[in-house]
Amino acid sequence: MYTQLPLTQSLSVSNEQRIYDHLLACVRTESPQEVLHRFQSLFLGTSGYPDSEIRQALHAIIKSANNQEDFSLFLNRCCYILVNRWQTQFDCRYAISNLIEILGQASCMPASLGRAQTITRLRLLVKQFTKSAHFQRLRRFADFINPRDSASGQQPLVTLLQRYPYLYQHCLVSQGDTQEHQQVIHQAQVQTQQKLELNLSLYMTDVLKRQARKSQSIIQTVGQPIPENGRIIQPVQNPTLLSESDLCSTLKHFVGKVDAGNTHQDLAQKFLRQHNAAASSYKHFKNDFYEYLVSSVDPKFGQCRFNNQLHQCLQELFPECHDRQVNDFLMVRTCQQILNFLVIESRQQPKHWIFMDLINNVGSTFTISLLLKVVLVCKKIKPYLEKRFAILFNHYETQTQATVQWLVHCFEKLNLAWCSHFGKLDYSYVSVL
Repeated sequence: MYTQLPLTQSLSVSNEQRIYDHLLACVRTESPQEVLHRFQSLFLGTSGYPDSEIRQALHAIIKSANNQEDFSLFLNRCCYILVNRWQTQFDCRYAISNLIEILGQASCMPASLGRAQTITRLRLLVKQFTKSAHFQRLRRFADFINPRDSASGQQPLVTLLQRYPYLYQHCLVSQGDTQEHQQVIHQAQVQTQQKLELNLSLYMTDVLKRQARKSQSIIQTVGQPIPENGRIIQPVQNPTLLSESDLCSTLKHFVGKVDAGNTHQDLAQKFLRQHNAAASSYKHFKNDFYEYLVSSVDPKFGQCRFNNQLHQCLQELFPECHDRQVNDFLMVRTCQQILNFLVIESRQQPKHWIFMDLINNVGSTFTISLLLKVVLVCKKIKPYLEKRFAILFNHYETQTQATVQWLVHCFEKLNLAWCSHFGKLDYSYVSVL
């Protein structure tokens, strides 16, 4: 049983805090099924809640709720009090998905039918909560913590979220979340990134070994282990959703030489050294930045319209600063605006036809390569680019993977770009492929 607050203490706390404390006490002492039943009874009004003090506190919150957002923030915190407890216990994680199902019932429950006005308003508030960004993030977390078989083209894109650690902070965390929840997501991100880098290294080493054996005229049936020195060599599983040839060519492009014997890193360093030494004006910087970016764009595509669009975008940025020397602020803001132009601006302005045009004409590898060039010039904007991809992910999360395969390939290749340039393992050996 939960521990009820002493009356003298309960009078000194807000109604919201009284319910938070109550739920925390319940989730610490009761089974997930008992807590879920309490939650359903309290927030959907399916039956009389046994604790009259808590029931009255909720009624007071409903009556004083000035707007939907206030109530959504309150209910979101109530949910995470339960979620934060259950996510630390593997055998209780199923309850997080059950919690989402209970909240989803609000959309099909009758609001009134002669019920008390408070219950009617409560159900309307909960129903609106299920349409909010808070609930979408909560539902994503339920899919994240209880993953389904994600390797299926008919599954929604959201089931692939676990594969992309750079999306975790943007898709699973909000400003109002508890420190505990943020820490859980951060730890998951670090662990997933480390596992990805290791598995990628193991797989690429296996690819090189297989190619070496093939060059020695040892016949191998594709996809079948072969004996070597009396033992069976088991193939290493591809850690991406790309084909082996696409994976190898993409990673080689990211770490190998791409322009006049220079790697992506070389090109970025040359560009930065040139402008640091010259102390150039902002206008001069933008002209050179344009040349730096379009040098890797297919001329046939660039000369159609892309190059002009990019040039115009750059020229319109901060014209009042043209005669100033480039500083850190101008560098960051310029690169952010270029990423808005190349990918997507915001959830409120979700147009991304330039991004689609790039993918359709130069392919996903060269599109990600172009974005990588921007980030290597200003590494502070790496989280900003990740946020652009999170907006895309949220925009398409209910689409089947097969429908947005082009986007899945982009997510996979950004994984490769981050591993090869910001990871802890060296993949430069891949350039010999």
